[in-house]
Amino acid sequence: MKKSIIALIVLIIVVFAACTKKAIPSKTVAIVPAPVDKPMAPPKPVLVAYTTSIQPLIEAKCSPCHLPARGGNKADFSNYTASKERIQDMIARIQLNPADRGFMPFKHDKLSDSEIALFKKWQSDGLVEN
Repeated sequence: MKKSIIALIVLIIVVFAACTKKAIPSKTVAIVPAPVDKPMAPPKPVLVAYTTSIQPLIEAKCSPCHLPARGGNKADFSNYTASKERIQDMIARIQLNPADRGFMPFKHDKLSDSEIALFKKWQSDGLVEN
């Protein structure tokens, strides 16, 4: 029994020593810094575009009133040109409080701050279409 315990202890020590032995690399690897030919360009700002950001928002929040294809009979915002021409009025009305005269979207919840910010950014980005 004593011999078994001693053999087990020796085996544990050998396994432990084998597992904790630090690996020595066989080759020396030189780390060469990347050449610095030109500075990295700053990232391009992401522009808000009508087709990808504004049109889906209009379809979701201003329908059917402002989309004639869906039975709307108010100012038409179904295309880029019409929306671009009325952006000032759109922003002014979506920023109003629901109790204010002229608030949009009429009889619906106020657009979120991030949704209103999209309209503002689209305008400040230059009313990009695509």
